[in-house]
Amino acid sequence: MMKKIIFAIFSVFLLSFVACEDSYVTEDIASSSDARIIRVSIDVRDAGYDAQRTFYNHDLKEIIVQVLPDKDWTTFKVFVSPVLFATMSPYAGITEDWSSGSKTYTITSGDGSTTNTYTVRIVEVAEFGNNHPWG
Repeated sequence: MMKKIIFAIFSVFLLSFVACEDSYVTEDIASSSDARIIRVSIDVRDAGYDAQRTFYNHDLKEIIVQVLPDKDWTTFKVFVSPVLFATMSPYAGITEDWSSGSKTYTITSGDGSTTNTYTVRIVEVAEFGNNHPWG
């Protein structure tokens, strides 16, 4: 029993040094000057995870969500998430009319130094296959 206690104390001691390593700071994950969208998805009640596929092109500032047919474009609730520290306009996550097929979102970095405007498009496809939107 004593060996288990000593091992547990040693493990906690060792992990405290590993967890405090400089490579795990938040700024390495996303700097305060980063202004990107990192996640876009349609509410699963509108299009299940198996009925949607998302592609990101940060160079073109375009995100395409492919969906399988027979969806009501006027009831989609789309969730858009910017990187840590960034703000986004307009707010996403409310039911919106997507009948035009696209919307734009402006992402501003946490420190205000960078602003990017992304176009998010919803595209209906007959099936998922080798139909990557950018080739």
